Amino acid sequence: MDGDAAIAPPRRRLPWRNLLLFLATVATTVLSGAAFAGWSGGGTAGLVLAGLSYAIAILAILFAHEMGHYVLARAWRVDSTLPFFLPIFIPGSLNFGTLGALIRLRSPIPTRDAVLDIGAAGPIAGALVAVPLYAWGMAHSKVHPVGALAASGSDSLWSMAQQWLAGEPLAGAGNAVVFGDSLLTAGVQWLVLGTLPPGHDVIVHPVALAAWLGLFVTTLNLIPLGQLDGGHVTYAWLGERRALWLSRAVSAALLLAGVFVSLNWFVWWLLTRLVVGLRHPPAVHDAPIGPGRRAVAVLSLLLFVATFVPVPFRL
Repeated sequence: MDGDAAIAPPRRRLPWRNLLLFLATVATTVLSGAAFAGWSGGGTAGLVLAGLSYAIAILAILFAHEMGHYVLARAWRVDSTLPFFLPIFIPGSLNFGTLGALIRLRSPIPTRDAVLDIGAAGPIAGALVAVPLYAWGMAHSKVHPVGALAASGSDSLWSMAQQWLAGEPLAGAGNAVVFGDSLLTAGVQWLVLGTLPPGHDVIVHPVALAAWLGLFVTTLNLIPLGQLDGGHVTYAWLGERRALWLSRAVSAALLLAGVFVSLNWFVWWLLTRLVVGLRHPPAVHDAPIGPGRRAVAVLSLLLFVATFVPVPFRL
């Protein structure tokens, strides 16, 4: 072969794993959506029709979130995979049909500017899709008297330990799920439905439930810790040393919240400590970000506060 001959570029392969995981997630979210919609029979066509609105809504939010990361990564010439959707189907009242989605960055991030842009783009893009879907879903939800359904105790480790020591049955044996509200979801519900009569609650449309889940995923990702999206934001803004201090403080807060507020946060504390970690790897060039990007960092953290749910759900 002639040494000067041009070498053909590698042929791009179809992203089969991404596609198969996406199709599997379509199937599991349709099944979950049908369950949330109360589907009880009618063949495959009826099942798909019952679950389709939930599936489309949650997949649209997750796709927007991950493509926000992907597009900004490409803009900064950071090598990135396409989104990997994560399907799951476990029969039960809290089966959402998906564990979310993710992309992998396969090359170093060049600057803290790039870290901020890539990290913040996902939650902001996802929220821009989730909020109008939540408003639409609320407009198509129903207000009903709830009676005993409205009463639900704390599910923190502390309260569960007290119940066990007192010989009482642990909470969580019922079939109903009560979803908590953030400032954002409570505000949208009030704008759409007004003040609810005493003893009433909203039986949410599957699209509203999908949007609630999408906003909760936004909250989890924006926790300012390690290599979560919120950790990207605080590293870009504060630098490696101060971001690590903040990660440690937030991790301790998650543990306390899991013990005294809701078991959900104890589970997330475990995942962040065992899988995510507290330290953010440095960018290639560690120059501070400018005022415009500091405003984006503040906006991202305000989005975290607006979407934060102290007690996400109770059984």
